[in-house]
Amino acid sequence: MNWFDNQIISRLTDLVGKSNILDRIMILLANDYFIPVVIALMLLALWYMGRNAAERERNQRALIIAATAMGSACGFVLAFYHLSYHQHPFQEHPELMAVTMKIAYPIHDPPFPSNTSAVTFAAASSVWLWNRRMGLLMLIPAILMPLAKMYAALYYPSDILAGAALGIATGYFISKVAMPWFEPIVSWIFQVLQRLCLR
Repeated sequence: MNWFDNQIISRLTDLVGKSNILDRIMILLANDYFIPVVIALMLLALWYMGRNAAERERNQRALIIAATAMGSACGFVLAFYHLSYHQHPFQEHPELMAVTMKIAYPIHDPPFPSNTSAVTFAAASSVWLWNRRMGLLMLIPAILMPLAKMYAALYYPSDILAGAALGIATGYFISKVAMPWFEPIVSWIFQVLQRLCLR
């Protein structure tokens, strides 16, 4: 896997500086605020989507599950960090520090699995289980942000793939296993929101 990781990172980082337009796009996508805000706005829109009360409630449940899965994915990443550790590409290959500084900045998140892909894929997979169209739309930023972080030599492909797998598994677990356990509480929350006219 180490050879594969290094080959992909080498090919991606060789592109840095070749196209000013591509670099600017990757700077935007690798930013720690742009994609998370896009995902947050998509989730906010989901809260109000639906042609009738049943569809709206389904979408709102998807939002609650997505938020729970995103938080849980962060916790799982920290747990894995203590089990397996390696350095970020820019740390293992100091010559890549210039690439990192051009596109983003050195990060201190656990490298394996990638927190970025765990959180974004947790959101996309959670929503996809309840609303296929919005879930597919959320998959776009979920893929683009980790790709940009690889371009900036912040993560290896294996970090991204492990994070994506963790995020998808977390989204599925929260949606299909954990939430049914808390169903009376979730229904009560929706009743409270309905009385407060937030639905």
